[in-house]
Amino acid sequence: METVTYSRIGSLDIQLDLYIPHNLPLGRRPAIVHFHGGGMIGGSRKSLFFLQWLRDAALKHGILFISADHRLLIPSTAFDIIEDVKTLFTFLADPCFSRTLLPKGTSLDATRIAVSGESGGGYAARAAGIYAQPRPAAIFLQYAMGGQLLDDHWLAVKEGPLEPSVENITAEAFSELLTQPQEPISYDLIPSPGDKAPNGASRRCMLLLLWWETGELLDYILGAKISKSLRSILPNERADAVPAALRLAILQTQITSDFPPTFLYHGKDDTLILPAESELTYNQLRSLGIEAELHLLEGASHTLMDAHDPSRLTAGAEVLRGKAFEFLLSKLL
Repeated sequence: METVTYSRIGSLDIQLDLYIPHNLPLGRRPAIVHFHGGGMIGGSRKSLFFLQWLRDAALKHGILFISADHRLLIPSTAFDIIEDVKTLFTFLADPCFSRTLLPKGTSLDATRIAVSGESGGGYAARAAGIYAQPRPAAIFLQYAMGGQLLDDHWLAVKEGPLEPSVENITAEAFSELLTQPQEPISYDLIPSPGDKAPNGASRRCMLLLLWWETGELLDYILGAKISKSLRSILPNERADAVPAALRLAILQTQITSDFPPTFLYHGKDDTLILPAESELTYNQLRSLGIEAELHLLEGASHTLMDAHDPSRLTAGAEVLRGKAFEFLLSKLL
């Protein structure tokens, strides 16, 4: 594995981890680019706890695997994430990438890049399907955020935490982050399930739970105070009420007929990112005649963990992973 800077914004290096298969065949090779979870607020390219299987399957089949950072919310916005996604694809398509980073006699085929997005990384993955050039060959959305940002799940003000078992998050706990000027960041440590928070772990991603309660997530995504005004509007009228310049980051309004073939899966019992986000994307794609496959897994919560036993994957999750990878192979090989 090699860590590479693909963009520099001021003093911030935005990086990717490049995994090259052993005995990589000569010639032009496909790749899978993965965007991590963390609610668009936290996480990093190292956050592969739930996606090691995808990395390992890609390498086994002679496919390059690239786990990429992007700028995170506060102080950055979704517009910065979109720019990072576009910059990443330009970087990968440049012959210099293959010439300097891949074994002699091999190169990246930029027309055969699939994009994976997990949880919050679903926003960056959807953005790649809309804005990246060259256009990805396929998109893989896993319980993915960004499919529906205008419903009451994200906009309504709630009383109390998302679930009784979830700790109560207050703005005071993040007062410095929310009230003081911040430098842009693109890397934020998240402990793996069961781990104690490593040194330096900021718990930034917990802000997603706060913004779910306050209904303010969209304000931080767009960098504009708009949530309050949208709450008083019927859900099906909210998109038109968003100014055109801001609407470019409401990705559900930007999907067109050239969006790539897409595989989606989502837990039916996911209360953090509702299955409706995946269902809306799927229905939009099918209405445009785009190849899409959606699987909703019974008894699965977020990350496809068992809703009644969060220590294990839901029955059927491994089968779904296999189907997803076969879908990607059909577009890459």
